[in-house]
Amino acid sequence: MCVEEGAELSMDRAVRESLYYPDGAIMKRRRSSAVKEFCQRMCRTIQALVDKYNEDHNLLKDDAHKLKDFLHCQSIRENQCWTWYYHLNFTTNNGAGSDNLIFVEVKCMPQEEHKELLVCCFCTVNPNDNGQHCYGCANHGEPDMKHPDNSVEYIAGHLDVYMPLGRYVEWSDSDGDDVKYVKKREAELRYMYKGLDKPETTKRLFTLPPGVTIVRN
Repeated sequence: MCVEEGAELSMDRAVRESLYYPDGAIMKRRRSSAVKEFCQRMCRTIQALVDKYNEDHNLLKDDAHKLKDFLHCQSIRENQCWTWYYHLNFTTNNGAGSDNLIFVEVKCMPQEEHKELLVCCFCTVNPNDNGQHCYGCANHGEPDMKHPDNSVEYIAGHLDVYMPLGRYVEWSDSDGDDVKYVKKREAELRYMYKGLDKPETTKRLFTLPPGVTIVRN
């Protein structure tokens, strides 16, 4: 969880904005339709990234990557600035029948009504290796995301922080018991945000681990 420098951080506010939309509705949407819509949108985005990679590296016909399966996607806000990154896992194959597991990091750059995606990292990864530890994916529900090893640099995911206020949504296909859900989710959020209203905690979250630097494009 990150806030602008100097802004007041309140546990109650954090919990409230992570549980409810501004109109008071509970942040709980149906998984089936949302997942289908999200996957379709991400497949179009990934296809564009693959086509651009093939073009930039002059990969044609049997040498070109062809999108096979979309696996994982995680959005990450690396610091208190409004800069977002996406980590992606998907598989491709080529005319020779070879399958590849791909990791991509893209930087989201708003351009008026549109968003430009700048590719920071595009590489194959070994599905049997753990790769670098990424807090951005591990803290926000994508622990199975495969990252490259230490020989490949990517920008986001080095800070042990959580998502900004009010951007977590629980997905469900069951109406369930809203009172029970809110009580359970509130307990999870209070545990997750414990200590974040203390200045020393916020300072620690915005401090990079020893030996880690972030290179900005």
